[in-house]
Amino acid sequence: MAKKRFRLATVLRARQAKEDALRGEVLAARAALREAELMVERSGETLRGRQLPEAALARSYVAAISARQALAGELFAAQRVVVDAQAAVAEKLREYTDASQARRAVEKLEERHKAERAAAELAEDQVLVDELATTRRSRTNPPMGNTENSAEVDDGP
Repeated sequence: MAKKRFRLATVLRARQAKEDALRGEVLAARAALREAELMVERSGETLRGRQLPEAALARSYVAAISARQALAGELFAAQRVVVDAQAAVAEKLREYTDASQARRAVEKLEERHKAERAAAELAEDQVLVDELATTRRSRTNPPMGNTENSAEVDDGP
């Protein structure tokens, strides 16, 4: 019996490649999220470090307030980037999970195929063993019409 190859092997390789690519995208999205979180942290520290002058001219006080507002806007924008990055990570994880499930489904089919092929080979081997056993038995024990057995029966009475 010729070994049947798994017909979905190409599909399995394609799904594995897609899963690997999505794993890379998840890692990249997580790196972008970490970078955005660092940007929020730096912006927050910068904003906390900017104090309003206690005794200053009106112009310098207004300039300090404007600078703090700009930093606050920068912080808000950085926080928005973090939220978007978190959404991107969640989406990439969903895609990766879907790809992983699709790959696993084909792997299960491959496992079933291998089990069926092994069972078929085992059945074929068993048929050959049975055939050998019956052939060997017929060679060592002749059929019932043996001449030696019939001579012993005639000598008895």
